[in-house]
Amino acid sequence: MKFTLFAAVVVAMMMGCTEPKADAEKLNHANALVNTGQYEEGIKALDEIAKKSPNDPALKQSLITAHVKFGHFYLFNDSLAPKVKYPSALHQYREALKLDPENKDAKENAQQIIDIYKMMGREVPNV
Repeated sequence: MKFTLFAAVVVAMMMGCTEPKADAEKLNHANALVNTGQYEEGIKALDEIAKKSPNDPALKQSLITAHVKFGHFYLFNDSLAPKVKYPSALHQYREALKLDPENKDAKENAQQIIDIYKMMGREVPNV
């Protein structure tokens, strides 16, 4: 009896772990878009993949990386006006933190932007 119950639990756990993996080709393509600076297109492609494989760890990591890289693009782009770069970067870092609240890079950069707003006596955007 104990063995049958144990076997049933193991089978149930295995069935719950059979979520579909992200399509590797699509994931590679989306990552390539991000790596070539096509952040919006890459994130859009990753979001599409997430509809079918929302819990794939490689996909999640790709999304986190994409948002952090996009945040860096805004934050470190000297050709953008502060009123564009800071809220846009903050939004991207917050998106990364939704997926990984402990992401050090996103946390530090988001906090840096928040500190800049506070230092200027301005309200931090709710982006």
